[in-house]
Amino acid sequence: MDQIRITKVERMRLVRTSSDAETDREYVGTLHLTTHHLIFTASSEEGMELWLGYPLIHSAELVRPPKLLPKQQQQQHRQHHDKQSNTGSNASSSQYSSEELAQWALEGCINVRCQHFLFFTLRCDDVRKLYDVYASIKRLATVASVGQLYAFDYKQQEKSDDGAECWGWGLYNPQEEFARMGVGVASSDVGQFWRFSDVNRKYQLCATYPPVLVVPAKISDTTLTYAAKHRSKSRLPVLCYLHPNKASMTRSSQPMVGLKQARSVQDEKLVEAILATSEPLGVAPRLGGGERNNIIIDARPTTNAVVNRAVGAGSENMDHYKRCRKVYLGIDNIHVMRDALNKMVDAMQEAPAADLQLQQQQQQQQKTQQNSSERRRGVVARIQGSASNWLRHIENIMVGVRTIVEAIDAGRHVLVHCSDGWDRTAQLTSLAQLCLDPYYRTTKGFAVLVEKEWVSFGHQFSLRCGHTGHIDKFKVSRAASKAAAATGNSRSSSSSNSNIKLASNDDNNSNNSSSGSNGEESASDILQAGTSMFGRFASRALRGVQSRISSAIQAASDNLEDDDNLDPFVSEYPELQPNYVPPPPPTATITATTGAAASKGGSAFRLGRAKHDHETSPVFQQFLDCVYQIWVQHPTMFEFNERFLLDLFYHLHSAQFGTFIGNNMKEREFLGFAQNTTSLWSWIWQRMSDGNSSIYKNQLYMESPDAASRVIVPDPGYIQYWSALFICHDPAFEQQASK
Repeated sequence: MDQIRITKVERMRLVRTSSDAETDREYVGTLHLTTHHLIFTASSEEGMELWLGYPLIHSAELVRPPKLLPKQQQQQHRQHHDKQSNTGSNASSSQYSSEELAQWALEGCINVRCQHFLFFTLRCDDVRKLYDVYASIKRLATVASVGQLYAFDYKQQEKSDDGAECWGWGLYNPQEEFARMGVGVASSDVGQFWRFSDVNRKYQLCATYPPVLVVPAKISDTTLTYAAKHRSKSRLPVLCYLHPNKASMTRSSQPMVGLKQARSVQDEKLVEAILATSEPLGVAPRLGGGERNNIIIDARPTTNAVVNRAVGAGSENMDHYKRCRKVYLGIDNIHVMRDALNKMVDAMQEAPAADLQLQQQQQQQQKTQQNSSERRRGVVARIQGSASNWLRHIENIMVGVRTIVEAIDAGRHVLVHCSDGWDRTAQLTSLAQLCLDPYYRTTKGFAVLVEKEWVSFGHQFSLRCGHTGHIDKFKVSRAASKAAAATGNSRSSSSSNSNIKLASNDDNNSNNSSSGSNGEESASDILQAGTSMFGRFASRALRGVQSRISSAIQAASDNLEDDDNLDPFVSEYPELQPNYVPPPPPTATITATTGAAASKGGSAFRLGRAKHDHETSPVFQQFLDCVYQIWVQHPTMFEFNERFLLDLFYHLHSAQFGTFIGNNMKEREFLGFAQNTTSLWSWIWQRMSDGNSSIYKNQLYMESPDAASRVIVPDPGYIQYWSALFICHDPAFEQQASK
């Protein structure tokens, strides 16, 4: 509670901003700030109550009220706007009535952008309370560790039967799931050449892999140990899906080839054994006729794979991997994807710039109708004109999925990797399995798929989603005075409009120069950095420093301009000062439930926060978007509906459940997630069992009658904008709209 400056604010105004000016709506009510939630309750006749977990806040901007000049100076400013008075006298609040000060305070606001695309503005008639709210939100949304998230305090009311347990942390069992595919089953010849290996039982081989791995039966654990040394982060090729036709889908990270084109006999032997598992005797035949039917998928653009050789990584030398061919998919990295999403969000938020200038400079009543009609221009049209390339990235992923599905369905083996094998690789393998196996298109099967391909194989949810927040996402700016706006002052800030676009992250600035028009690294960047990855990292770091210096200069400039200004409250809020550094976190942290793990000390893991905010990226959101595209193309082949996907996206960022927190299974075990948090899947099961079994039911679903219709081949040419996701899926406003 020390982080909360104020717990309750009455007469708070909340304006939900949208892409259409006519749909903006203002609510007046009471704001409550608790340890884990921002709660806004509208007046009784409004009937709206918003519960917003702090991890759902993507960024916030405090727009301070404009300069409050002495009344005599204010009169001079109106008469001689081109000659500002420099009397140096300080305004006094006694010169203004309480009504005037309240009206002045309402010119300031807090603009909030949420992870689930909810945009709203908070206003208050008391500037101190406005600053208190902003300072509290900033502190509560930027925590030091995942142990402070709501998931560790949330307790779900358990039911008496065993359904919640089956749908909770025990939902995915690797032995049972791979046995369903035929691995380890004596009566099945599909998986007879595969075996379970416990070589990683204590995470000694690979810290980001699950403890149980499925590998070719003829490969020993000793060979696996040596093969892992040739792969980035020791993420060696292992089985993730086995088709009934014996074709396998395996996943790994990039090989550590380097500039010297290093090779590993053990890694080559492992890949060869994988390709031989579909042969009658499990032995690779002699290569004849130069046939290379099997595929090694490298999800990256070719340029990225080549540049990675400078740091000792790269891609496979196909002279050493027989019976395979390599395919580059050209899917861009996490930084390009983050930049694409930010550009699309900017396009969703902002009205055309020309209209904003007309509103600020002219304020002419006769042009209001014209401006409103321009703002009603379709959000899809604005997205298409924003050059965000979001849908193009979705299309690229779908092209890769189609390549994998067609190869597996034709009986060919596929090995998938990107750089580290936990972002683009997870997208491709999970989407391909969704198309190949109808079990994964059921509600429970989809949950198992997510647990297997994303949670157990080490997708970095905490880093990619930014659950612990980042201080750089909170900005402070200044609103322009009404007098300056009326006289066309060129220094007026765009923050004066209630539909202001939130201050953009440094992501856009830092990534625009590092990504070309096609979303890839430009040739000029590569030439500037030579062949050294150090040059690229140094360039990115320099851009970050330049951005911070620019922000500090702007903040200092604002402070200099505020010398003749009544706003002494700012000095009482260190959170509003430039270069604010939050206090160190308390030493007490969540510890593991076992004594052995607790004895290792808290320094063994650094969960959640990256050194900077460049580790966040909408990787899992893109996966859900691709699932939606396939769901739209084949509406009768999925048991779940769109609401199921929307709820998954909402709780991806809510930090209410432990399922999407943490970066790998080793970290989750160390912090005792199964004992200290609730699984999202048990909550979903409870919703379906509380007399509302059809909440996630797709009414068009028809089970596949035969094996011939079980495979889905996605169409990359049919991609559409997922409007239900980007218009904000929040329970508060859904209930309001239904009334």
